Amino acid sequence: MKKIYFVFSILLLGVSFVSKAQAPACQYDYAWLTLGKDGVFPDSATNFISGNVGSPYVQHITVKVPYDTTVSPLGTVQFDHIDLQTNISNPVNYGLPPGLSLSGTPSNFHFPGNDTSCMVIYGTPTVAGTYNLSFTLKTYIVGSPFAVNTQTLTYYKIIINTPVGISENITSKFEVSNPIPNPSNTLSAIKYFLPKNGTAKLSVYSTIGKLVYSKKSEGKQGENEFDINVNELASGMYIYSVEFEGKSITKRLIVNKD
Repeated sequence: MKKIYFVFSILLLGVSFVSKAQAPACQYDYAWLTLGKDGVFPDSATNFISGNVGSPYVQHITVKVPYDTTVSPLGTVQFDHIDLQTNISNPVNYGLPPGLSLSGTPSNFHFPGNDTSCMVIYGTPTVAGTYNLSFTLKTYIVGSPFAVNTQTLTYYKIIINTPVGISENITSKFEVSNPIPNPSNTLSAIKYFLPKNGTAKLSVYSTIGKLVYSKKSEGKQGENEFDINVNELASGMYIYSVEFEGKSITKRLIVNKD
């Protein structure tokens, strides 16, 4: 497998709600990983989700570094790791909106070759505006103590809007709620909100990325609901993703039959 090493960037998946005081565990976008691609999700075209002042914000980021790449004039070389460096112009927060922070697994943002890692942007935004982010990546190959490529990425952004009322918010953007109840031992309801009528797809994955449940629904503008009969699932943690018009939001479902 041959990939061009400079395509890697700071990346993304899914939305959930937490407080800024504690970093949430970053989550993989299993729906994207099942496609067998390398790189990051979402890409620069999809970009990061927007948020609202005073509302908890979480943007998950999936990073898949391949085994090898083609580097001229060296030919095919093996990735050792890719490092996210603190950018000199944004030494603290990479240009993130006030109130947001960055965390990841591994915590030192040292992403190994031939492996999958993740990051998460989280917190509660305090100031509205459009924030252009800045990340510097250094690529290392096996057998070289020095970075073979250094690139500063400036095409990611986060838009923070002024606070809006609940009724306005749920009809103007795609949102997915946490399951109720969670944990569950019988039936779990997942509410989702669509900005217009259209087809939504629910996918449920095990923690190793195996698809265990899938369902499509014709949703209307506003509030809709998926119901999952967890009697068909073994006890444990699952990742569910709701997709609508090329966008997906991912959260966690706990099944406890004890």
